[in-house]
Amino acid sequence: MIIIRTFGVILLLLGLFLAYGLSKDSRLMLFGSKIKADVIGIDSVKHKRFGYLHYPVLQFNYKQKQVRLVNDLSSINPQKVPAHMEIYYKEGIGISNGFTVIYAVFSMISIIMIIFGIIALRTKHVR
Repeated sequence: MIIIRTFGVILLLLGLFLAYGLSKDSRLMLFGSKIKADVIGIDSVKHKRFGYLHYPVLQFNYKQKQVRLVNDLSSINPQKVPAHMEIYYKEGIGISNGFTVIYAVFSMISIIMIIFGIIALRTKHVR
C-alpha cells in the first residue's frame, strides 16, 4: 500500500513540475503578442559537444520600441537562414516559438502523469 502511494506522489510531483515548466510558453501564447520578427544576423556560440551553435538575432517593433534579441530557444543552419520568424513576445516574460510538437508531447505526458498520480493515490488496496 505504501509503495503505491509513494509511486502516486512521485508521479504527481513529476507531472506538476513538468506542467510548471511548460507554463511560460502557455502564458506567452495566451497573453503575448504574435510578432513577425526579422532575422538580422547570427550569433555563434562555442559548444563543448557540437562545435558551434548558431542562434538567430531577431529585430522587431513592440509598443513603439525597436527590440533586438537573440532567440536561443533553437539553433538554425547558417546556410539556410530564414528572413522572418513568427514568435510570441511579452516584455516581462520573453519569447516563445509558439505551439510546437515538443510542447504538445510534454503537455500530454504531464497530464497523464498527473492523472495516474491521482489514481494511484485514490486507489484502495483490497486484500
